[in-house]
Amino acid sequence: MTAVWRWAWRLALAACAVAAPPARAQAPPADTSGIRYVYLIRHGDYARDSVDDDRVQGALTPLGHEQARLLAARLKALPVRFSALVSSDFLRAMQSADDIGRVLGMAPQRDSLLHECGFRSYRTDFRRTTEAEVAACDSNGVHAWARYFVPSRGGDAHVLLVCHGNVIRWLVCRAIGADPQRWAAMEIANGSLTIVAVRPDGTTRLVAYSDTGHLPLAKQTWTGRGAGWGRARAPRPGR
Repeated sequence: MTAVWRWAWRLALAACAVAAPPARAQAPPADTSGIRYVYLIRHGDYARDSVDDDRVQGALTPLGHEQARLLAARLKALPVRFSALVSSDFLRAMQSADDIGRVLGMAPQRDSLLHECGFRSYRTDFRRTTEAEVAACDSNGVHAWARYFVPSRGGDAHVLLVCHGNVIRWLVCRAIGADPQRWAAMEIANGSLTIVAVRPDGTTRLVAYSDTGHLPLAKQTWTGRGAGWGRARAPRPGR
């Protein structure tokens, strides 16, 4: 190839390089944010004993253990993977979580923010604690909400919280934007399943409330009498 042709070839290559569009930057990764599903589980039926310390009184009855195991079997059959199993530090919730954990192959964690207490309520007959205790209970609820009801990053997440009737009802009010003091206006069953979905933007949706589909009618116990067929098992509100 003569010098003239070599020079012409170089000019042609240079022109192509100038005319070629710039290489595209690597596409940003797809948004992997998901939905956090918080499964709120009320402990099983428990004994109403005379021990004054709520942390250790009220061991599960045989029925309470059965309710927890039936719920666990339902959870195990779901096509999801649970990332955490957490219970309050009160005996009846810990025993329920232990029963569930054995079926799911999970070791429960404990969180005192989830234990039962008397939230501020519109019902004056529920006010059996001091103002300081009510304020501490409300504070626990706020901190529990901030800890667990947050958007999921990296895909959907499924979290199990085994706790108490008052706690679940207060959190449900918060989830649907209702006045939290209205928590006492709801019935709730032992061994029931309540699910709240936390979307990527932080908004919440109530998916299910006090679902007892896994419990035969004869094994259902409620804060009150449920829809009229349940056995009332709680002389103290919501516990």
